[in-house]
Amino acid sequence: MILFIGSSLSGQDTELPELTIQDAAPQTIDLAPSEAELTQSILSLDNDSDNIDDETVETIEDDSAVTTTNSTDVSEEYVQPARLRDIDLDLFENRLKLFRGYDQWDTDQVGRWARIDYLISWRRGTNSPVLATTSEPGTPIEDAGVYGLSSTSNLMGSNTLNDESTPGIRVDFGKWLPGTDAALGARFYSMFDAGSTHSFDEGIVTRPFFNVDADEAQSLPVNYPGSEAGALTISSTAKMLGTDVYIMRPWRSSGIARVNFIAGYQFSRFDESISISSDSTNLDGRNNIPIGTQLEVTDSFRTKNVFHGGLLGLSSDIDGGDYTISFLAKVGIGGVDHTVITSGTSIITDPGGGTNSLDGLMVRESNRGEFTRNRFTAIPEFSVRYTKHLNDALDFSLGYSIIYWGHAVQPGNQIDFNVDMTDTTGQPTMPFEIDHYWAQSLNMGVTFRY
Repeated sequence: MILFIGSSLSGQDTELPELTIQDAAPQTIDLAPSEAELTQSILSLDNDSDNIDDETVETIEDDSAVTTTNSTDVSEEYVQPARLRDIDLDLFENRLKLFRGYDQWDTDQVGRWARIDYLISWRRGTNSPVLATTSEPGTPIEDAGVYGLSSTSNLMGSNTLNDESTPGIRVDFGKWLPGTDAALGARFYSMFDAGSTHSFDEGIVTRPFFNVDADEAQSLPVNYPGSEAGALTISSTAKMLGTDVYIMRPWRSSGIARVNFIAGYQFSRFDESISISSDSTNLDGRNNIPIGTQLEVTDSFRTKNVFHGGLLGLSSDIDGGDYTISFLAKVGIGGVDHTVITSGTSIITDPGGGTNSLDGLMVRESNRGEFTRNRFTAIPEFSVRYTKHLNDALDFSLGYSIIYWGHAVQPGNQIDFNVDMTDTTGQPTMPFEIDHYWAQSLNMGVTFRY
């Protein structure tokens, strides 16, 4: 028989009674019917809970909660986030693509890119002197179109040519190099011809100039009712293109923004021209000129600006989840070659078919030929772009960009109004005037990422 022996406790005068197992055994208690139903319900719930593996049982003792877990390895327990649905997985994935696309493990859609933009461009036009004039009907032919007279008005003078809006195209492509944090890219752009053509063949049409020998303003009649029948055509062209080859590396990043460093090679070029052409036939035989004699006079002024140099710049991207705002600021530093090419001819055809060739009106021996200069310059460029991410492989974007040339030659600035018909004073001259130039554009395009 097993006995629980009571021992004396400090501070107590009485001994505890001896208890046997029979005395300590629980006694059967008869429950009332309502109490029995409640007990049965509790036992039923307890039996159901036994079917759950690794159940956590909570017991309360002395107003404190104790949690017991039947898991055999607490260190390997995984706790699932309470609000997993609140994590924007699409935003997280897009940020990985935009800001970690160069990582070797990341083979998603930003490994390579190809962007095609449609441009609507505007350029600084070329200013020209007065190239065509007219006069009131009845003005004597020797005064017709003479610059400075009250009866003379401009048909085309002190105008700005080549400043109309024109379309263009720009292509940018490249890839992040595997195993590095650098990307290799290339860009090409072209702004189509912004030139124009103007023709005049009604009423009095003349070409004004200043005769150095006579020391007075004069004009060449092209169309004068009853005396000359002809037309004057003034045409211009303006084309621009460029290309970049560059390396891009992430430089700084903070939150949803990243700044990239860009370095490489830049080529830029723009060409312009102005051509003044007149064709007239003598009708009255004045100044002993045989009736029917034809006079064709053409003066041409062309300019070229060609740049080669290094490229330095920064680009930045601000990620908005399903869209990105990008900025580009770069500068080309190097040398530019300025070229001015002039030519002029006058072809006289008599009624019998014989011809005679002379210099032009504003291009003569003193300023005819090809003239070249070169210098060091910088060509900055700035652009901003809004990109909407349509899906993992396709983006749509809208943007604006501007390019600035600090040094450039344009044809309108190379026209000298002073003419020496005897070619003895060295006029007209070649001014070779250098000015600034800019081109800006709005663009919209698509980007393919693969």
